[in-house]
Amino acid sequence: MPITPQKIVFWQKLAISIVAVCLSCERAFADSAIDSAEIYRVRNQVELNRGNTNWKPAQTGDTVVPQDSVKTGANSRAELLFNEGTLVRTAAGTVFRFPLGKRRFELTSGAALIMIRPQQGESTIVTPEARIVTQGTALFVRHDRQRNASLVGVLTESPAGLVKVKNANGEIAIELQAGQFVSIVNGVIGLVEYFVLPMFYETTELAVGLATGQENALDRESPEVRATIEAIRAEAINPLQNQLAWLGSFCQFNLNPDDWRPFLQLLGVNLPSQPLQLQTATTDDLFVVPLRSLEGLSWLSNYCQVKPQSLNPLKNR
Repeated sequence: MPITPQKIVFWQKLAISIVAVCLSCERAFADSAIDSAEIYRVRNQVELNRGNTNWKPAQTGDTVVPQDSVKTGANSRAELLFNEGTLVRTAAGTVFRFPLGKRRFELTSGAALIMIRPQQGESTIVTPEARIVTQGTALFVRHDRQRNASLVGVLTESPAGLVKVKNANGEIAIELQAGQFVSIVNGVIGLVEYFVLPMFYETTELAVGLATGQENALDRESPEVRATIEAIRAEAINPLQNQLAWLGSFCQFNLNPDDWRPFLQLLGVNLPSQPLQLQTATTDDLFVVPLRSLEGLSWLSNYCQVKPQSLNPLKNR
């Protein structure tokens, strides 16, 4: 069929319309900016600083705007629900804020678990040692001022891509997938390590609601918070189940608690010749256990002995 001028005009208009729609979608994602948050839940000592004023006690329902800071004391926690659905759970000893006009969160001390709904556009989390870029996922961040050390770990697989981590000056960048974490100390990014996801859910109260068997934990949440957790949990279940299957494959080895050397050598860990003493991991606000550690192998040994058909972490919380 001959190509007429009318057809050329038609296809040009169609192409322009498609581009306009795509740009509109891109702007829609980019425009899901954070401009306010509600203090959704507090425990013990939580304080609010409004624009470099004096710290004052925070209460459930307080509104947090850009440049405000939220601080938690010892044995304290705060949960912040942002206007576009992001849920941030902060641990004890944490200072957290967000600047104006950007999808950016800043943590200067302590630890937080951040749950960002899918399709919200690019988000950046900044600590004094790290810059983290993500496209909607659940991740945890910790910063230790005394050691100039930050830690970043990922819980979910986002279809939009992996989590990117840079040191503060942006010279070095790595990518993390679900079940991996990395430390940045004095500007130096360490090795990417796997952590034991099931053990994380067993010991980390900040993550309640994300793992299999924790559906009842959502009953006490508001519809908005429930929607966020359910969206994140949909991306958290597969990595958890996949890691359980992967860890289960190690059960074919003889995991002897009296001598881990053969298994640790398989994982690429060099150990001294003296006998090793196992240490039991203790529960904390944010406790990350590397697979290549005595605590991780102890958990794996117990798991292989029980080999449950399903995981129900934090079921007693």
